[in-house]
Amino acid sequence: MWKMLLPIMLLIVCLAGCRKQDMRTVVVAVPGLKNPACAQIIQDAFIRQPGIKAVTPDFEQRTLTVTYDSMVTARKNVEFTIAGAGFDANDIRAPTNVVVALPAACK
Repeated sequence: MWKMLLPIMLLIVCLAGCRKQDMRTVVVAVPGLKNPACAQIIQDAFIRQPGIKAVTPDFEQRTLTVTYDSMVTARKNVEFTIAGAGFDANDIRAPTNVVVALPAACK
């Protein structure tokens, strides 16, 4: 009986801890990324997005560099998360009702 259970137990342990990762980095144009307060709004939105490993703003270039696990989330999810926070992201427009609610410094 134990000989039959051992492979099953190993499979369960592997499935729990052997998940494959595919780390990728994307640079997203965010014209509204003007200051640290704007970056914080976006970073707070990524807290709810699984698979995001790092978010680095560049205020001079108005870009956001995002490192993510493509086995968990997709590039478009990254752009839609930024847009959902109220900022245009590449060709994805932010919803007007969310933009209106942003602080004046981020509009």
